Amino acid sequence: MKKMAFIDMEGVLIPELWKHFSTVLNIPELAVTTREVADYKSLMNFRINILKENNIPLTKLVELIKEIDASPNAKEFLEYLKNNKKFEVKIISDCFYEFLDPFFDKLNLPINNAYCHNLEINSNGYIENVIYNRKKGKHEIIVNYQKEKVPLKNSIAIGDAFNDFTMLHLVDHGFLFQPSEEVSKNSPFYFHKVESYQEIIQYLTYNRVA
Repeated sequence: MKKMAFIDMEGVLIPELWKHFSTVLNIPELAVTTREVADYKSLMNFRINILKENNIPLTKLVELIKEIDASPNAKEFLEYLKNNKKFEVKIISDCFYEFLDPFFDKLNLPINNAYCHNLEINSNGYIENVIYNRKKGKHEIIVNYQKEKVPLKNSIAIGDAFNDFTMLHLVDHGFLFQPSEEVSKNSPFYFHKVESYQEIIQYLTYNRVA
């Protein structure tokens, strides 16, 4: 029986990339994330327009991403899930393969275990559009496993923002990781709010999720 761990990247395993862009580029508007804005497509259109207005191509963003490390203990946490609890880890992120590629090696994650989006780049090297690989939300990945009759008993999901709610709904154990006050306030009571990987490990151990 398969036991899946569906995990977001930004805000859970790596820092929020757009907040890093905002700080380094000194553009406060780029600090807004799905912790504050639930409509991801509107947020991305907003970001793309800001990047164009400030003449920032994709290559510049990739340079900045190379300066960022994964969150402390993220790799060890994933290894624990895989080796100690026998989870099959699947990344479900509304970020982009073009941004996340450096982190797959750092976290020992096969790229074919990740479900992300792609960026459309124009002839001048600027982000023109997002090629969405899901139409409605992160839950679509889990629903596809269900349609394939993959048993998902005791599977978990970990996210930090509004756009993670739909996937947390569909598993036996949904974790909100270091959520903002707004996200926490608007989340269902049955989501488990945690501040560290250790809290998740303690929960899995105490509740014998194995």
